[in-house]
Amino acid sequence: MGGIHMLKRSLKRSWLPALVTTVFVTVGTGCGDECVDQFDCRDKGAPPAGQVYACVENKCELRTLNIPPEEDAGTETDAGTDAGTTTDAGTDAGTTTDAGTDAGTTTDAGTGPQSCNPACALTDSCNIETNTCTPSSVTTTPAETSAQITDFVAAAAGVLPAPLPVSGAFVTFIKPDVAGSATTEASGFFLQAQPNGPAMFVRGSASATPVAVGDRVTLNVTEKEIISGLNVAKAVTDLTVVSKNHGVWNLDTATPPGLKVDVNAVSTFEDAGTTGIYESRIVTVSGKLGTGAGSGAAFTAFPLATTGEPTSSPLLLRVPTTLSTDLDLASGCDVAVPTGVVWRFTAQPQVSVFAPEQLTIASCPAPKLTVARAQSATEVRLTFDRKISAASVQAEDFGITPSVAVSAAAATGNQVSLTTAELTGGTQYTVTVNGEVTDLAGKALDAATKTATFTGLTPPPTGPSLVINEIDYDNVGTDNAEFLEIFNRGTAAADLTNVKLVFVNGDSTANPRIEYLSFNLADTKDAQGNAVTSLAAGGYIVAAPEPYFTTATLPAGTLRLIIKTSSGASTDIIQNGFGDGVGLLDNAAGTLLDSVFYETPASNPQNSTFTITTAVGPKSLNFEEGTRTVAADSNSAAGSLQRSPNGNDSNNNNADFAFVGTVTPGAPTP
Repeated sequence: MGGIHMLKRSLKRSWLPALVTTVFVTVGTGCGDECVDQFDCRDKGAPPAGQVYACVENKCELRTLNIPPEEDAGTETDAGTDAGTTTDAGTDAGTTTDAGTDAGTTTDAGTGPQSCNPACALTDSCNIETNTCTPSSVTTTPAETSAQITDFVAAAAGVLPAPLPVSGAFVTFIKPDVAGSATTEASGFFLQAQPNGPAMFVRGSASATPVAVGDRVTLNVTEKEIISGLNVAKAVTDLTVVSKNHGVWNLDTATPPGLKVDVNAVSTFEDAGTTGIYESRIVTVSGKLGTGAGSGAAFTAFPLATTGEPTSSPLLLRVPTTLSTDLDLASGCDVAVPTGVVWRFTAQPQVSVFAPEQLTIASCPAPKLTVARAQSATEVRLTFDRKISAASVQAEDFGITPSVAVSAAAATGNQVSLTTAELTGGTQYTVTVNGEVTDLAGKALDAATKTATFTGLTPPPTGPSLVINEIDYDNVGTDNAEFLEIFNRGTAAADLTNVKLVFVNGDSTANPRIEYLSFNLADTKDAQGNAVTSLAAGGYIVAAPEPYFTTATLPAGTLRLIIKTSSGASTDIIQNGFGDGVGLLDNAAGTLLDSVFYETPASNPQNSTFTITTAVGPKSLNFEEGTRTVAADSNSAAGSLQRSPNGNDSNNNNADFAFVGTVTPGAPTP
């Protein structure tokens, strides 16, 4: 677990400041050293460990705390003293994320309130200076506040006929701005009064009054909206912070009880969002992640199997995609959420967290070696399905047969680059991980997936050599930006006069089975619209629909070929079903110069042979070059099929092509 904690600390330093934009900043009303109470001293920044700023005779002064240490503060096992978070429980006066800023600001993305020892009752405010509990001045009972929130939830969306009061609700969680989601997501804070709900969400733009987790507030809601099925206070008036540091993050079963509920044993977590039981409430949960999928701009959601929902669960864990990537979350990871909040996306309730310290990773599946590819005559790149610890990688951890010396190894993300002695072009090699290469949490490589094969790079041939270098046949959403890239990997210019680009569909039942589209490379033009007859050595042609060229920025010198459907449409041009292919045809000779056959699973092996019309008559041509590639484009992930490395042609599609998440039209592939 030490490796996990080190990872979380590192990510907390580097990732959180870039991701989280402050929603509300809690500042004092005093100026400089002047103060009215201890909250005015927040602009002094983080106090030294074991001390706090106190307001003494209208001046901010340091005072030493004399509070006995809590045992395992902030975890689920110390329900009676749950101070707030797993990282800075009970001492949020300048953590590693907000050191030097106003203590208790929302830079912590939902950090819990400070607490006294022993902990205060929910309706009592903790005075950190004196370690005493003071009853809140709000006379509304939690049950009465819950009734007010219920009225808000039941109200129709829009400007309310009369303001709806909410008196004595507790701020339970802060939802920060997340980069890339501003147009679809609202930032703000959540309110709740009792552990069994109900709860509500208030937009950050609804009021200029700053709030923090643990505040007890009063307000009037004047306008309501619905966002993905979630009830949202869009505008409020008279927002007042009555008291602070209430123990809202204590479990409801703790002594004293708080508002957080353990939902691990819940067996029906709002199927398809048909009920509002958990909406906007704070919960704790742990379980095993399923396969993640996009959940709105900049977010990823993972099915979460728990003791209550052990199989296909409607319970989802939603996190910023940046956080998912940084923590290397994957199907099979065992995780725990000490304190999260239930958001909705497309009406589906989803437990949400926003910062690395809000999620604990217990374990993840062992990393696997998935592919190896030669990048040059002296470099091999290994790709794993999880990020690899750079410290665990040394040259002696890897062996290559037939024997080739490995002199250096370096890990970046989920890839390891090996520096080798000279590789022989066209020779098939096997690389084996012999040492203990681990993921970021220290888990060793899966013993069953330690080998991969690759082929030494074939040197560029003398003379012209046209290849299909990249193809994006399946866009995310509408297929309106499909393209194909042709590269001259040879040493001389290639004549385009008698070359055709042909597309075939493996689902075709015609007799004979022929191409569904064909384009003459003689119609290729430069960026100024001038006709060209040849492609220089090392040059590129991008074949795409005409609208593509009005928006795409292509490297200087890239040639262009307009493609369209048989009806003249500029969308859905290139087939993306099972068993489709594309080839470069020497029309005069009736032979294929190069071809790629893709999307052919073993369960549906499509016929790759077609009867193609040529200048010398119909020819039966096989579009399967070597072994069919297992790489595939996707409408759920941006990217394309690419030769890796650029232009390499071993006459084996499976060895030459990979799916890469960044498209590179008119430029070398990675």
